[in-house]
Amino acid sequence: MKKYCLSPLLACALPAFASPYIGLEVGRAMPHHDITVYDLATEQKLSPDSTDGFIALLAGYHFDNNFALEMGYQKNYHYHESDSSNLWDVSLQAKQFSLMPVYALSLTNSRDWSLKMKAGATYTQYQLSATKAGADPLHASKQSNELGMVGVVGIEYHLTDNVSMSANFKYQADSFSNMSMMTLGGQYDF
Repeated sequence: MKKYCLSPLLACALPAFASPYIGLEVGRAMPHHDITVYDLATEQKLSPDSTDGFIALLAGYHFDNNFALEMGYQKNYHYHESDSSNLWDVSLQAKQFSLMPVYALSLTNSRDWSLKMKAGATYTQYQLSATKAGADPLHASKQSNELGMVGVVGIEYHLTDNVSMSANFKYQADSFSNMSMMTLGGQYDF
């Protein structure tokens, strides 16, 4: 009987140990992929390989000073500069959801500076689109949903007990595309 009573108490006590936080990251994403769209009539090819600025939203729980669990969402839009002479363009849009355990290592005794390491899983929805205008208009698209992995290494500075700023390097990989990302972020702990 005592075993059954401890499980609900432990489940209710978990929020007392954990402290929630929210965050916002702004960064640049550089895609790495083999996606190319060919126009056989003009014998030209385009690839959506632009470097993209993005904003990511984060939410998570600190279990203690070193461990946390974080969920994130970001949206990227990569394109190729339009070919005005042939009136065609190609773009790649990605909506990404992530779930990552976080480990923070204090770099100073005062806990102002810390090294953060994250590794986790991603679910990404890709939308590839190619459009050509003119005498023979054309529109083609392809959708793909992919599971992948993400790794993050960053430096965090605590401005106050509740507010921190960070600089991070992220690398995300799945079977459709890979991305390298540099981000600056802010976090508020409740």
